[in-house]
Amino acid sequence: MAEGTAQQGTGKVLVSLEHAKKSFGDTPVLKDISLSVREGEVWGIIGPSGGGKSTLLRCCTLLETLDSGSLRFEDITVAEDNGAGHSVYADKDTLAGARQRFGLVFQNFNLFPHYTVLQNIIDAPISVQKVPKDEAVARARELLEKMDLAGKEDYVPCDLSGGQQQRVAIARALAMRPDVLFFDEPTSALDPELTKGVLNVIRQLAEEKMTMVIVTHEMTFARDVADHIVFMDAGVVVEEGPAEQVIDHPQHERTRAFLANYGD
Repeated sequence: MAEGTAQQGTGKVLVSLEHAKKSFGDTPVLKDISLSVREGEVWGIIGPSGGGKSTLLRCCTLLETLDSGSLRFEDITVAEDNGAGHSVYADKDTLAGARQRFGLVFQNFNLFPHYTVLQNIIDAPISVQKVPKDEAVARARELLEKMDLAGKEDYVPCDLSGGQQQRVAIARALAMRPDVLFFDEPTSALDPELTKGVLNVIRQLAEEKMTMVIVTHEMTFARDVADHIVFMDAGVVVEEGPAEQVIDHPQHERTRAFLANYGD
C-alpha cells in the first residue's frame, strides 16, 4: 500500500505488514504489500479472484510464509526481512504467541465434524490457553447467545445450516479473545438468505469496535461496515482509502471497471 496513507484510527497498531512479497513457483502473488491495521479498525479487502487477497490473509495468519518482508503483531515480531530480500521467521514459541493474537474465520467453516458445537468452541481455550473448563463453557454459552445460537450447544455441525456453522466458527474464533479477527470470504459458501445472518454478526462486531480484516465480495457490506478499503489486483494494491470513497467514488480505472460488475 502507498506509504503515508492516512489511518482511520489513532489506536495502537495491531498488525503491521511491510514490503511483503510472495511467489508460488515463478508466479508472483504478492508484490511489495504493506499495511498497518490499528485497534478498532475494520479493513475490507476486495478485488478479483486471483488478485492475491486470500494469499495476503494466509500470510498474515501464518498459513503461508513470506518470501520477503516483515510481519508484526503489536510487540511480537513474527518475520523480519534480513536485508537480503528474505524473510526470517521467529522461533516456535514466538510464533505460538503470535497465533493467540488473532482469530481466523474460513469461508468453509472448518469446524470439527465429530465435535458438538460446544466442544468446537471450548477446545482451543482449554487446550491452548489452559482456561478452566467451567470458564470456557461459560464464555462459549455467552458467545452462542450473541450469535443467536442458544440451545445449539449439543448439535454437531452437520445438523446446522451453513449460516449457523459460520456463526459457530465466529464464536470459536472469539472464544480465544483475539486482538484481531481475519475473515476469508466468510459468506462465499452461503446462499443469500443465510449470508444476511452472518453479515449481521460481523456488523455487530464492527459496532463493538472489534478489529477486523475482511476479504469479501459483498460490496455494499464492505462500504457500510469497513473503515478502510483495499482494492487488490494482480498482487498489488491498486487503490485504497476510506470505504465510501473507494466503493462510491473510485479514482483508478481498474477499480471502476471491477466495481461496475456489481449492482450495489
